[in-house]
Amino acid sequence: MVLRPFVESYSLREDRLGATELYNPLPARPDCFLQFYLADRYRVVTVGSGEVHRAPQSVLVGPHARRREDLIWTGHLRMFTVRFTSVGFRSIFGLPATSIRDVADGAEVVLGGAVRVLEDQLHQAGVGELPVIAEQFLMKRLAERKEGSVGLAAGAMVRAIRSQNGAVSVSRMAAGQGLSERQAERVFLEHVGLSPKLFGRLTRMNEALKLRASDEALSWADIAASAGYFDQSHMVRDFRDLNGATPAQFAELGLRARRYRFAADGDVGFVLCGKPAAHAG
Repeated sequence: MVLRPFVESYSLREDRLGATELYNPLPARPDCFLQFYLADRYRVVTVGSGEVHRAPQSVLVGPHARRREDLIWTGHLRMFTVRFTSVGFRSIFGLPATSIRDVADGAEVVLGGAVRVLEDQLHQAGVGELPVIAEQFLMKRLAERKEGSVGLAAGAMVRAIRSQNGAVSVSRMAAGQGLSERQAERVFLEHVGLSPKLFGRLTRMNEALKLRASDEALSWADIAASAGYFDQSHMVRDFRDLNGATPAQFAELGLRARRYRFAADGDVGFVLCGKPAAHAG
């Protein structure tokens, strides 16, 4: 599959909540995705001000260096999501990943009017057609691009950081790619949208959240050790800096939404077209 180095997954999620409202806090995160709302839309809460607005019909979400917005789930939610690899957005659309850092905006604003056509096609499609339609759109955009070795270098550095939960030397990674440390920082920013150090911090923090979600009985001290922190205090400082809350405070915010998510498997449809190739970033 041509898109495997650039697209991590396609997924369809459907929840029928009725009048129930669930609060879903969004952590700072290194990933990027396109999401299309095929029924009702999320309500979005700006963390700093508490202002609430409806999500656009389709939204492009870039890497977030800080927690900026949370979500309220309610009504009939049916969302189709294209999740990119860390270097996928830059490779497919040819735009620097720094241009979408901390962005969660209408996809049409960033990618142009062709997204509106894609929206219409997805609204009319059956479940099995959704990833096919999305791939046709992405393949057309990819055909207009030519990726060189710098994109491969960024992908290799992403894999190195993830394999060590952020505990990796930038200078050593750079040398492994035949780059100076400064060149490596510039390449990484261009393709991923974050510095290698910040990407590592976000990777480690999100690993801690995954561990907590998989087993709420785990102690925070054990989670800190498993996620690669020096100690629990190190993790707490990172959470406060990146999420504006301690790990326990952040987990409590989303407790009800997480429990619903695990209890609602029958309401969730999922489509995955292949796993990323071994060289994907």
